[in-house]
Amino acid sequence: MKEQLKNLDQLGRRQFVARAAKTALGVSILPIGAAPRLASAAGGGKAEHCIFFYMAGGMTHMETFDPKPGTETGGKTKGISTGVAGIELAEFMPGLAKRFKDIAVVRSMTQQTGDHRGGSYWMHTSYQPRATIIHPTMGPWAQSLLGKKHDTLPDSVVIGAGGNHPGAGFFGPGLAPLPIGNPDSGVQNAEPYKGVSEDKFDKRMDLMNAFDDGFRRKFKNDEVSAYTQFYEETLKLMDSEDLDTFKLEKEENYNQKVQKYGNSRVGKGAMLAKRLVKSGVRFVEVSAGGWDMHNDLWNSIPTRGGELDQALSSLIDDLKAEGLFEKTLIVLGTEFGRTPKINANGGRDHHPRVFSTMFAGGGISGGQVYGKSDKLGMAVEENPVKAPDFNATIAHAMGIDLQKVVYAPSGRPFLVAGHKHNHDTDQIESVGKPIMPFFS
Repeated sequence: MKEQLKNLDQLGRRQFVARAAKTALGVSILPIGAAPRLASAAGGGKAEHCIFFYMAGGMTHMETFDPKPGTETGGKTKGISTGVAGIELAEFMPGLAKRFKDIAVVRSMTQQTGDHRGGSYWMHTSYQPRATIIHPTMGPWAQSLLGKKHDTLPDSVVIGAGGNHPGAGFFGPGLAPLPIGNPDSGVQNAEPYKGVSEDKFDKRMDLMNAFDDGFRRKFKNDEVSAYTQFYEETLKLMDSEDLDTFKLEKEENYNQKVQKYGNSRVGKGAMLAKRLVKSGVRFVEVSAGGWDMHNDLWNSIPTRGGELDQALSSLIDDLKAEGLFEKTLIVLGTEFGRTPKINANGGRDHHPRVFSTMFAGGGISGGQVYGKSDKLGMAVEENPVKAPDFNATIAHAMGIDLQKVVYAPSGRPFLVAGHKHNHDTDQIESVGKPIMPFFS
């Protein structure tokens, strides 16, 4: 058994643990919180939490944060004043335009691929996809380098993402984000005694512990320790009042809040994310699709853009009202932009050369734009920002050491925002650089 476990690759080990948990306990919750506590990283920004909104499909920059009204590529989209001279947002972002003093926009993001999966992977991990390894996303990186933040709740949660999310990557199942498919449904299959009596459940646990005890004592390695701690952490959450944190209907004034945030996947995702960070979860990702607008863009963008604008605006207001805005970094990202040239179907196609992202809260100095696209929105004109820089900005805001080297099980070194080998110093260095004007 020991040799079989050692020979499993990282994905195989994660699948082994998940299958074992489901068989023994009758649950399908992903493993959480198995990392040991570490001392907090010195220095860095103010963000104790991060809510990352990921707009899957390729969010159009020219209908959100970088409109080009009156140009040959601008289409039907008009600009709207932000109150800052010379800076407009697209008309579909009226709430964020009114709150522009609280947000900072990047107009010079650039990507190396127009492939959805590859672009998403790069934005989430700072690394190019490889067949031989899966790289961690930002939530697991934060837990690995800063330690677990809450005794019972998971350190990171992903709401609405599909099965291609990289998760904890080579960190393994102990740091995997807890997946929430639908914000209305919360954690599925997590009631400890659902379908069985308490007595029968306890007997199952006693039997499992007796069955595993000899194996644990004989094979004391990291994989088996993670397997054991996974059960302990999972059972702690399942039997805790903190499980109510994931029940969106328990939010105070639920119906009014739904009306405020919007009865949409991204609106309710934002509601749940606020609820989670208020309870102590460090990193929450809210994923929403529908941005792959090859056809009939101007009939789609009012709804899609309006839902996003309403959700982000309401989240900013509520975090401020509850004293959490300066402690919570809000980030908006996507895999690439969309072509300035409007296609024959009234839409825009994939465009990795330039696109936009947004930051707010968590020590970010709002009311500014970093970088610039050219007059037609075709390419970066000033200050290009790549995926490692985007993630380095998140890491810096959260106080994560950008130069901390972590070794994968294969022995290869990695850094939170990508890495390179400096041949002059013979050192491993971060590729990503934080956008420092955002912290002025």
